[in-house]
Amino acid sequence: MAEKITYYAILVDEYTIDRPAGLLRRREAEDGAFVDEGLQKDMAWHRTGSVVEWEFGNYSNELEEVSEEDARRIIEDLRVRWSALS
Repeated sequence: MAEKITYYAILVDEYTIDRPAGLLRRREAEDGAFVDEGLQKDMAWHRTGSVVEWEFGNYSNELEEVSEEDARRIIEDLRVRWSALS
């Protein structure tokens, strides 16, 4: 079985599932070990504890699981938005 990847949109204030503030993902190996990562403005994935914090109710933003297709769309949207800030 291949690695399982679950994506989460970050919802803050005026941000919605169609235009989230950011994107997180959980990469899970067959043995159950996982790594959580957040997409940063350099368009690279960096380790984060945000998903675990959210699972325990200690994350200030809301997360919503999204499909891989939606994640691709969100990545492109973030690329455009973040490049405009440079």
